[in-house]
Amino acid sequence: MAMQGNFWSRLSPRERVLIFAMVLTFFVMGTVMLVYMRGRALESSREEIDAYREAINKIHTRGAVYEERLASKRQREADIATKELLFSTLLEDAQRGIQNFSVSDQEELPIVDLGDGLVKRTFEFKLRGVKLQDAITFLTAIESQPQRIILTEKLKVRSLSPQDNSLNFDVSIATWERRERSEKEKSKKSKDEGKSEEDES
Repeated sequence: MAMQGNFWSRLSPRERVLIFAMVLTFFVMGTVMLVYMRGRALESSREEIDAYREAINKIHTRGAVYEERLASKRQREADIATKELLFSTLLEDAQRGIQNFSVSDQEELPIVDLGDGLVKRTFEFKLRGVKLQDAITFLTAIESQPQRIILTEKLKVRSLSPQDNSLNFDVSIATWERRERSEKEKSKKSKDEGKSEEDES
């Protein structure tokens, strides 16, 4: 203790200030390092937890949830009809029972071939001077056809006047159908697949 006292007493005020500064700097740096190391440890733990969470999600996706999605996909594919839809008959059936309701300017757009025998058909028409509830009933009847996928793709609504509750609608609906390939197309596809296998080998 005497030696320490003598050592401290022999120091000048400037040297004592420098020693205090060094001790304080060491303390501050030590605290900063501890905070940094703790932050790295927490980040590492979060990354590990995220990895576990992703693995669990993959297990669920490839397990029961995947089977449910696969079953849902099969059901959607089963809903794609193979029989050609007659739009005129569809519209007549949908408006049956609705008073003072008519469809005008009916037009089918060119068929879009999506490949593998799947095609998309789009049909446009107009509703003039109809009530909102009648239009909703009509479009709901169209989209609710059994064993059919029919969706309203575009819907433009205009009001006739502020005093009139009737509306004008420009409507575009779409449906998807599977078409049987001709023997020529099937033969061509078989040849293409055989050629692809030969190229891979």
